[in-house]
Amino acid sequence: MAYTTASSTDASISFGRIFKNAFAGVISAYARQRAYTRTFKELSQLSSRELNDIGITRDMIHDVSRAEAERN
Repeated sequence: MAYTTASSTDASISFGRIFKNAFAGVISAYARQRAYTRTFKELSQLSSRELNDIGITRDMIHDVSRAEAERN
């Protein structure tokens, strides 16, 4: 019968990978939030006429900003 044991290096590699993935998730969420905020702010500063020229209504600013954030 064969037995396997987990060494401390296996545990540290797993912990390192988990930490790295969690950190990458936080960074990704932060980048999406910044993209949303930047887009929302820029579109909100445009006049209704300027928004109309690019095919966006004021009601669409939130949706367009969210789509831009998800694209990044």
